[in-house]
Amino acid sequence: MSERVQKYRDAYTTMDMEALSRLRHPEFQCYYPQSGELFTSHDAWVSAHHGYSSHFKDEPDVFDATVKGGERRATVTATVSPFFMPAAPIVSVSDTGDLVTLEGEGTWPDGKVYKWVWILEYRDHLVWRQTEYYAEPFDAPEWRAPFVEITGR
Repeated sequence: MSERVQKYRDAYTTMDMEALSRLRHPEFQCYYPQSGELFTSHDAWVSAHHGYSSHFKDEPDVFDATVKGGERRATVTATVSPFFMPAAPIVSVSDTGDLVTLEGEGTWPDGKVYKWVWILEYRDHLVWRQTEYYAEPFDAPEWRAPFVEITGR
């Protein structure tokens, strides 16, 4: 992943609004095709995201975890990223100059796993337009089974 994309993802994941402002073009727009929403400025996007209580946490999440490879249990305290989806592992990145596509998956606060795709368009070395798709995985229909390989999700 290029340094510019990594910086942008890091700022987004931590909801660092000042860093995002520096990394976004003055004519920044963000589009959610599934809901038809278009944020026409960085300030509009910031205002909308302050409405998500899960994005901004003062306290770390505390949870129990089973230590892999053993029978022991441990209590783990971890600060979970304030934004769950883009903080999740990235599956692929395509960076071709002014067009960047990122694919990944993550878990929403309600426990549902979603696949996500970001399309970043750069202008003057800044993110000018961002398009975000989120989709819940679904089972493949049986009628397509003769034509496909199931790769997992």
